[in-house]
Amino acid sequence: MSVSQILARLQGKRAAYDTTGEVIQLLDEQYARVHDTRLPAHLQRTAHLEQLLAFQPGLVDARATAADLALYTEALVTAARSNGHTELAERLVDVAETLHGAVAELAAATHATVPVPQVPLAYAA
Repeated sequence: MSVSQILARLQGKRAAYDTTGEVIQLLDEQYARVHDTRLPAHLQRTAHLEQLLAFQPGLVDARATAADLALYTEALVTAARSNGHTELAERLVDVAETLHGAVAELAAATHATVPVPQVPLAYAA
């Protein structure tokens, strides 16, 4: 790690990398770290879930997280477009659409936890 990267971290900033190899390594290490720390916590938190309604709070939270990520991605699209980064913006549009799809699917899953749904699943999003 370079001195500038260390200083950036001390200031709460994340370094940007200019080679594909560095980005691949960064993303691989990030996923491994998140997997190793968060999966056991998630498994522990969900191990007690048995009744259908017990899944609902976690699904509501997951939907909120996905919605926030979708909105952040939309903001990234706007920033990319305004700075002339057309190819990046188009990739981010695809990501935002996928995330909005996940939001809708999580809403449908949340509705599925209600023993007798009051709202048709077509309106769950």
